[in-house]
Amino acid sequence: MIVPMKKVLLVTLSSDRDASLEKLRELGVLEVVSETLADSSDRAGLVARLAALDRALGALGSRKVKNVPDNANLPEKGAVLADFTLKLFAESEALERELELLRKEYAALEPWGEYDPAKIAELKSRNIYVYLCESNAEQFAALSETLTDAAVNKLSEIQGIIRFAVIADHAVSDIALPEVVPGDRALSAVACDINNKLECKNAIEVKFDMLVERLPELKLYRSKIASDAELLSVRDGATDCGELVALKGFVPVTCVAKLEKAAQDNAWALSLNDPEPGETVPVLLEPPKWVKPILPLFQFLGIAPGYEEFDMSPGMLIFFSIFFSMIINDAGYAAVMLVGAVIAAIALRNNPKAAMPCRLALVLSFCATAWGVCNGAYFGTETKFMQVGFFASGADQTAHLQLVCFVLALVHLSLGHCWRLVNVSSALEAIGQLGWIPILLLDFMVVLGLLVFPGMALPTWALIAGGVGLVMVLIGGVDWRDVGAICNFPFDLIGSFTDTLSYVRLFAVGMSGTYMAQSFNGMGMQLWEASPWLIPVAILVIVFGHLLNVALAFMSVLVHGVRLNTLEFSNHAGIRWGGQAYKPLKKFE
Repeated sequence: MIVPMKKVLLVTLSSDRDASLEKLRELGVLEVVSETLADSSDRAGLVARLAALDRALGALGSRKVKNVPDNANLPEKGAVLADFTLKLFAESEALERELELLRKEYAALEPWGEYDPAKIAELKSRNIYVYLCESNAEQFAALSETLTDAAVNKLSEIQGIIRFAVIADHAVSDIALPEVVPGDRALSAVACDINNKLECKNAIEVKFDMLVERLPELKLYRSKIASDAELLSVRDGATDCGELVALKGFVPVTCVAKLEKAAQDNAWALSLNDPEPGETVPVLLEPPKWVKPILPLFQFLGIAPGYEEFDMSPGMLIFFSIFFSMIINDAGYAAVMLVGAVIAAIALRNNPKAAMPCRLALVLSFCATAWGVCNGAYFGTETKFMQVGFFASGADQTAHLQLVCFVLALVHLSLGHCWRLVNVSSALEAIGQLGWIPILLLDFMVVLGLLVFPGMALPTWALIAGGVGLVMVLIGGVDWRDVGAICNFPFDLIGSFTDTLSYVRLFAVGMSGTYMAQSFNGMGMQLWEASPWLIPVAILVIVFGHLLNVALAFMSVLVHGVRLNTLEFSNHAGIRWGGQAYKPLKKFE
């Protein structure tokens, strides 16, 4: 269920502001809402530090270090270690900028060979004049013929531009030379600077490798300063009323008593009201215990239903487990996942944050194992052991599996409209929602005749049911005062058919995984039978094929299994996923 919220207005003395905020953070039940934030140097500095630390952590997290150097010389404390890390990254970024400039300088000098302006000046003092020039091929040829009393040496030609040196024992003044000054430093000096900078960068890279093992400490410190930044944001967002300051926010009704007691103990003025219709209210999901394993999926996807919508987590857990099972479609894969989930649950039993993800993994892998056993599919091979005859391979297997998909579509989408009845405002609206169920039944029968049992005549009762449903929807499901709703209604009818048809993806993706596993098994067996020397290669091909297949299956789950719940079903259930998860002000632990 979605826990009801109370809108809070809390007033305290300006002199007690910081102490009150600290106590609210320790209480951990109030989500503070700030309309505007006052500028403050300490918050700006902390936010900048947090952003710099995030960049550093991202860079460290992506480093692949095989042999981590001894990091005993690194600072131990969180803040000192973070300062060391940020300083190191600042030095690294400065070095990168300097190296970029030096490389550009080197690239400009390189076409001139061992360029050194000091040597050119020294030769001039001995009455040997060196002019460095650049021109196109035509100009170069003309100058070479004209300068009969000087040596013309071609140094390089790049993209049609010729760089050359004119050497004479007298100043060349009678001819205008295309003279250039490449730079004020020698090429060797620039190369030396580059090598020095690279040595410094390599030394910094070694320290970065050392810091990789200290990532947990840095992440812990990052969480702490993020909590401090949140507190400062709440402080700067408080409404200043002279000697008083006011905070606005929301608190779950289950925590109202705790907030009221804290207000009484700290002499806060407290006002509690129900949220107004249409107001943005944070969402706290508290589903039944057996449904809670689905919450990590919501957190991973970053979605939450709106406050005025309903909690669909029970249906999400049930149908996502079914979709997951049909997409994996192999008891061998699922059994390996189940063993891994059990091991993870035992190993992480003392980690409260890992409890729900492990339970979700157990539920999904158990359901996938059961489905795979019913299909008799084990690593791309079929066996009759415990196989349900309805799913056995044969002429009717495709039709039976597609039938399961479309039955799921009918049940899933119909439940969406039934759940929508919770928030209907009138009997007519309820009639309109119920009218979609016979329309979906008609869509189901049409799809059966098109795909599952081609040539099957459409039953008369299905047409009658669809007609009755259409009348019900026209009576209670269309707002005849809204031109947009009237124009969109035909597209809604078409959409209900395409949504039903969309569930065939469960069959298509599941069977494609099976065929892919069978193909890799076949390639491996051909190598196995070709020569005993190819047995290791055959094993490698089979293992690689199954690992690739599992990876693609997980991607398919995220694309297709999630989509059927958050798009097709949600459209019929009226879920827009526009909610914001409840995030109370909490003390970092």
